[in-house]
Amino acid sequence: MTKGVCIIECVCEDDPGSEGKVLKEIFNLMQVKSKLIRVKSIKQLLKALTQTEMTHVHIATHGAVTKKKRFAGWWTHDGEGSHAKLRESSIALKGTTIVSTACQSGSRSFARLLTKELGCKNYIAPTGSPSFYNAALFAHIYYHKLFKTKKSVQKAFDSYAGRYRNPHGFTLFKSSSKSPKKKKH
Repeated sequence: MTKGVCIIECVCEDDPGSEGKVLKEIFNLMQVKSKLIRVKSIKQLLKALTQTEMTHVHIATHGAVTKKKRFAGWWTHDGEGSHAKLRESSIALKGTTIVSTACQSGSRSFARLLTKELGCKNYIAPTGSPSFYNAALFAHIYYHKLFKTKKSVQKAFDSYAGRYRNPHGFTLFKSSSKSPKKKKH
């Protein structure tokens, strides 16, 4: 795998901006290899996720939320990446770190699916609902720490969690750990 970030983005017409474009420019400025892939369907999202050769994947989309305000999956124009769709797709995510900024995508059951069942090494996502600019700001800080100062997922996340307010509950789930890391606020 190549060190860098594959940005997979699915946006609505009424989104205030493109998180993917912001991140692509940040990575260019930091001289970090990156690729921006825009998708419209869950099939395209899963294909991009499984075909990436990058060690890190950033998923910039909305969270599909049930009427009871629970995370149902990653949103796309053509369906959602629910637990069932991810399981039936039989994707393998070995060695990959995924950062999702989709609202409420830091649900324990979804994180467990990605890390324990599908083999994702690390999964970082919010338990809350960040706005576009909050998600982009979190990503900028985290990736700067990851690629420029701390050099490991755990150290970069711990530095973010220890030094910044975390109102949206960004949480680190690891395939090898039992309890996630989250800053209390």
